[in-house]
Amino acid sequence: MATVHYELQKIRNGHYLFKLKGRDGEIILASETFCSKASAENAITFARYNAPDEHNYELKQSTDEHPYFILRGKNEQILGLSGPYSSESDARRGIKAAMECAATEEIMDLTS
Repeated sequence: MATVHYELQKIRNGHYLFKLKGRDGEIILASETFCSKASAENAITFARYNAPDEHNYELKQSTDEHPYFILRGKNEQILGLSGPYSSESDARRGIKAAMECAATEEIMDLTS
């Protein structure tokens, strides 16, 4: 069984992003891209701090009618987004999973 962790990745354009993965290995939350590894690492710290507070989440609907959520920091900056869900209740369960899992200290650094 996988453990809850953040994956820190370097993508093709030289930017960085993180993904919060749950016990089943599924992506709970993914960040936007950052110009530096340090910025992505800072965003993980902010996600850990802000994720436990339900008020930092915003439930949205995509153009194709699929619900998803956004995690925002106290300064309203977007820290991460979920993927699309098939129902609002599934998206709400995703928020609960993010609230429970985001405090993990485990980071899998895939930038090398």
